[in-house]
Amino acid sequence: MPRLTFTRAVLAISVFGLAPQYLSAEQNDTQTELTQEARVLVARFADQLKPQLKHALQAGGPAHAVGVCAETAPAIARNLGIESGWIIRRASDKNRNPAAQADTWEQARIDAFKAAALAGKTQGLEYSEQTAEGFRYAKAQLTEGLCLACHGKQLDDSTSDALHRFYPEDRARGYELGEVRGIFSLLKPAGDE
Repeated sequence: MPRLTFTRAVLAISVFGLAPQYLSAEQNDTQTELTQEARVLVARFADQLKPQLKHALQAGGPAHAVGVCAETAPAIARNLGIESGWIIRRASDKNRNPAAQADTWEQARIDAFKAAALAGKTQGLEYSEQTAEGFRYAKAQLTEGLCLACHGKQLDDSTSDALHRFYPEDRARGYELGEVRGIFSLLKPAGDE
């Protein structure tokens, strides 16, 4: 009889010992799926905003593009969020829009991405993790040539005037090509995953 108890104990230890590994693999699969979803949403956001900004720049210059960015970018984020169930925003430590002020989690990602960029790593600057709030994803928003017309060091008077009209507390100027301007910040709220 003691052998049977011992055998059952070994079996129980084996089964319960495997359970956390199985859950861990399941969690990894879920995180991988959510990370992929977030990547697709960021790409869709950029694919919708960039052509409109380029068109606005061609049609009326940087001053016209400021208005498009101020109105169109939040609408794109809102619509993608409604469609997907994610909370989608852009955040920065030098925000242009007061609603884009980085929270503590976002600031940590921005700091890490800036450190990586300073070290010469600009590819694959993304991060994701499960938090108490839900699944969070961040992707660095690097300053491209298109961005410099409104975020660079040298802005013409009409652009500065437009920025002041739309963003009186603008802090998102003085960037150079390739610098981290902020992040795309996505949250899949807990319970929606």
